[in-house]
Amino acid sequence: MKIYITYTKDSFTEEQLKQLNEVGEVIILGELFDLDKAPYLEDDSEKILVADPDWYNWDINSEHLSKIKNLKAVCLSTTAFDWIDLDYCQENNIIVTNIPKYSTDSVAEYAIFLMMSLAKKFPLQIKTNYKTDYSLSMLTTEIRNKTVGIIGLGHIGLRIAEICSGLGMNVIYWNRKEKSVPYKYVDLDPLFSDSDFIIPTFVTNEETKKLITDDLINKMNNNALINIVNNPNEIYNHNLMLQKAEEGTISYAFEKYDDKVMDDFEGNVMVTAPYAFYTKEAIDRLIAIWCENVVSVVKETPQNIVSK
Repeated sequence: MKIYITYTKDSFTEEQLKQLNEVGEVIILGELFDLDKAPYLEDDSEKILVADPDWYNWDINSEHLSKIKNLKAVCLSTTAFDWIDLDYCQENNIIVTNIPKYSTDSVAEYAIFLMMSLAKKFPLQIKTNYKTDYSLSMLTTEIRNKTVGIIGLGHIGLRIAEICSGLGMNVIYWNRKEKSVPYKYVDLDPLFSDSDFIIPTFVTNEETKKLITDDLINKMNNNALINIVNNPNEIYNHNLMLQKAEEGTISYAFEKYDDKVMDDFEGNVMVTAPYAFYTKEAIDRLIAIWCENVVSVVKETPQNIVSK
């Protein structure tokens, strides 16, 4: 079995590389390449593709997959799996695995950092070069006794709820199904109108895209939305959010998905590079689970399989 890894070799320990070499022939493609000239396209032997999204511009489509002969599995380096054509894989008996829960703490902590940044109007401080200004426009807020509304109570949402509760906040949530948790379940309408801070943590798919409608956004007033797990343009009207932030009626935080930076936006808008997942601990867990997934596929006991 050939194991083609699109990632850097030095990201793996010697023990992990040994673990992989014991179950197959490991070929590391550590440099980005033209997908039409991918080395594995000329290989007729059975293979597993160990894929990182940066090598594929977040899109492993059916056209590319159809060119790969004897592909048995694709082991993704992410929790998200919307960047691979899952229908094609299932129709052609190609196993797809992902990396669940590796960055739960990292992402949850980042959400709290962004929430604090908005509460203390850190974006406005940065944009005014930290000029001291005791006007009402720079008046900040405490988070104790404030309400945080979490949309999607999966692993990340639950961890955020735990941290916020520990900080003395009131936690409410919306989820597809009500859960047995010490937090109040509410519909989306009151969540958007009653929360001081709103944090969507659901996974993007066809069902959840545009879950956050313009009507919900327009219910926001003097509150904030923190987005740390989704591309803003895929789950709500990003431009409307920016418009309301410019008007000063809301605050808004998100990881950037284009070349714009914080100075490009008016109002209390916090923009960062996509670093929420990027901690040493999370990456160590990711690589370890990734290797385990590959070994499990070769041994025909696949773990962390994803399907529609």
